[in-house]
Amino acid sequence: MNNLIKPFLDAHIVSYELENEKDISKSFEHFFNYLTVRNYTSRHFDPSDISLGKGEVGIDGVAIIVNDILVTTMSEIEELFKVGETDISVSFVFVQSKTSESFDSSEMTQFFAAVNDFLSDGKIIMNDKATELRAVCKYIIQHPTQLSKNPDCHLFYSFTGKSAEDKIRNALVEQEIDNLKRMSIFDEVTFGLYDAEKIIVSCRAIKNNIKKTIDMIDCAVLPKVHNIDEAYIGIVKCKEFIKLITNDDGAILSNLFEDNVRYFQGHNVINAEIQATLRNPEKQEEFSILNNGVTIVAKEMRRMGNSFTLSGFQVINGCQTSFVLYENRAKLSDQSCIVLKIISTNDKNITDSIVKTTNRQTPVLNEAFETLRDFHKNLELAYESYDKKDRLYYERRSKQYDSSEINKNKIISFPFQTSAYVAVFLGEPHSTHRYYGELLKAYSKRIYKDEDVLEQYCMASMYVYAVDSYLKHNEQYTVYKKYKYHIALILRHLANRDPLPDNTSKAMKKYCELLYKKISDEYWVKDSIQRACSMIDTVIKEGQVLSKGGNDIARTKEFTNKILERIGLDSSSINNVSKLPDLKKNVKVKCKVINWNNSFAYVELVDYKEMGSIYIGNISEKYISSIDEVLTENQEIHARILEDKRHPVFGYSLTMRL
Repeated sequence: MNNLIKPFLDAHIVSYELENEKDISKSFEHFFNYLTVRNYTSRHFDPSDISLGKGEVGIDGVAIIVNDILVTTMSEIEELFKVGETDISVSFVFVQSKTSESFDSSEMTQFFAAVNDFLSDGKIIMNDKATELRAVCKYIIQHPTQLSKNPDCHLFYSFTGKSAEDKIRNALVEQEIDNLKRMSIFDEVTFGLYDAEKIIVSCRAIKNNIKKTIDMIDCAVLPKVHNIDEAYIGIVKCKEFIKLITNDDGAILSNLFEDNVRYFQGHNVINAEIQATLRNPEKQEEFSILNNGVTIVAKEMRRMGNSFTLSGFQVINGCQTSFVLYENRAKLSDQSCIVLKIISTNDKNITDSIVKTTNRQTPVLNEAFETLRDFHKNLELAYESYDKKDRLYYERRSKQYDSSEINKNKIISFPFQTSAYVAVFLGEPHSTHRYYGELLKAYSKRIYKDEDVLEQYCMASMYVYAVDSYLKHNEQYTVYKKYKYHIALILRHLANRDPLPDNTSKAMKKYCELLYKKISDEYWVKDSIQRACSMIDTVIKEGQVLSKGGNDIARTKEFTNKILERIGLDSSSINNVSKLPDLKKNVKVKCKVINWNNSFAYVELVDYKEMGSIYIGNISEKYISSIDEVLTENQEIHARILEDKRHPVFGYSLTMRL
């Protein structure tokens, strides 16, 4: 292996606790999986979930990204598709890594053959993990009507030497890409060859955060604002903007759009109109006038004339425009331009405020704004209060710890936090396979409440992390990984057998102090996990009826109830069930005013974390000509629900005329 790569690989090994892995090629595989797939999702992920493991020939890793989420099981993809949405976006990523400094064209040919076999009804016998991922792939391809467009496919191959121009190799790549395109299931197919230099450049880019330069045609300085270093608005060519949002392989950088709130919505009505404009040569010249433009916030900005170098930046408004421009990049002319606003600030509160206001032109489901709430800012601080040896890192913002020298296994993403709390404190580990957005809706009355003791969320993550870490590092227990949330629930009970206190009480704070004391004891953790695994074995042996019909027992409520019985609990006593009434017609709710336009006020249903809208005629008994005559931003009001059914965009229809 190239010695220049080794320091970066060594740092990765430490970051992901891979020191016990004796096979350097496996560590490099983990490293390269992370390096390539991170560009296709804004969420923190475990590169081990991408690896196909032992027994696979030709492909080291497969990542299936669905609406910015890494999907690894059939139940996850079925959950995402079952709601009948028609704006689902999918990317397939295939990875093959070689530690050799010599390029071997036959091995690359084998890689392409394995990918072709994976995507078709191939004859290669695969292990269980690869078989399930192939089933996920097949399921997606068989449900094209729910996709916003055909999936895109990205292949990456690495070796640790120096790449030289090779016409034969280039012709082979072009031929193989053409073969994949002829399957007629992809909108786009790309191939990336990583040699030592490209691997090193990619690693340095991560460590130094994203840095890009963009040239404006013309710009104006925006007025000085407190805690904003610089701000400009100007015109930039669409082709120039594409360079800003893509990597060296020409792939769009998904992680630039995490703070935009709305991920790409596919070819909905608005995006279809944007695309129609871009595909009309005459209209394309009018694009800067017809489109609202893009807003970018950067941690650092350096200006030289009309050239701007941005570091650590996010596209916080204009995700839809950016993706449609990217999809139509081959059709862009030199005359098509876009309005660009760039802001430089390190103040997170300023950034959050900009995100909220620039994304309120139309209502957004509260799920999208969840991590911008003060609750999550405070939760981030709560994590920081624990001893360094035990501390986890709450990733409230996309990839905020990427360039930090920390144990990457200790990063807690928002979806992970949600699943951990649902399992450990709400006692429903069988639900954790569900898409986190669905969990937020299903448990909206019982999770992330403003008055909740923050330590219980930290404990939930610590217990799941401790279980996951132990199972990873003890080979004889890796078979229990699918039960990690059940094991964490068992550990919570073994640590403190008292009934759960009220979520908002001082008693809950003391309860969590005892939980922390237990989880900090590695000998107790080891003994308790082994006891929990033994309990699971016993329940499985005693309950053959649980697995009838081929269902995964870990995802059944019956299995969870059997576990609870084994530890001396019943499902009714495991958590505090909210007494809030169901949302239906005539139910009165407390609301907070978010924003308004000429006709409607948009509100948050405070206790439910749902959205609602109030028509101007239902705001007051008296006639009002403007909503701001009565309402102010963040004002708390009481309203009554008018209809049982919730509008998918505007939320519940409400009236203040009680």
